[in-house]
Amino acid sequence: MKDLKVKDSKGNDFNISLIGFFRIPDIEKEYIMYSLTDENPNNDTGHVLLGEVVRDEENIQILGILENEKDMVVAYYNEISNQIGGSEDE
Repeated sequence: MKDLKVKDSKGNDFNISLIGFFRIPDIEKEYIMYSLTDENPNNDTGHVLLGEVVRDEENIQILGILENEKDMVVAYYNEISNQIGGSEDE
């Protein structure tokens, strides 16, 4: 999947890059990990975002994470990040 370029409501350009997907069997849901970076060459930071994936035959929706599932989703993400060499502090 190629990166997406989007504009926010203020006209700022951002890049969205797919990092990957993961499933949580206990709640039978799928989640997406993606990065959000801006177009400012002087800004070397970005954000990793998580969202619930809902699929049907034709579409994929990315939703927010339910408050009561947030701790579990973040714990799964942190485990994946640690396994690939990341840090919970990043």
